[in-house]
Amino acid sequence: MLPECIEKIVKRIQIQPFQWRDTEWRVPKFQVYAILKQPVAERFVYHEKQKVAILSLDKYDVPLFDPCHHDMDCMPAYAVILSHTSGNRFGLFAYPADTVLKPFSLPNDHTMISKLR
Repeated sequence: MLPECIEKIVKRIQIQPFQWRDTEWRVPKFQVYAILKQPVAERFVYHEKQKVAILSLDKYDVPLFDPCHHDMDCMPAYAVILSHTSGNRFGLFAYPADTVLKPFSLPNDHTMISKLR
């Protein structure tokens, strides 16, 4: 999850939990780019037969995916914008949330941390 050069010196990882459709989801806090309240879709598209909302953030078009693989028929109370990288490429995507919960931290060697990787 963390680069090897940093992983050895980081003792705790911040976790950002949120709820969507009565399920709690947890992501590493460092991956959270932003949390938008009352997001507005610029448009809707279909990706692999799933209806996805597209959020417009400055120069980025950010897909809002339901992690349960349902169509995005209505907009959520929040959009949790996450960053990801592949090589030297940077991108953003979002998950919907009904509620954003208080962040917490766990030791870097906690079993839950390995499940996030």
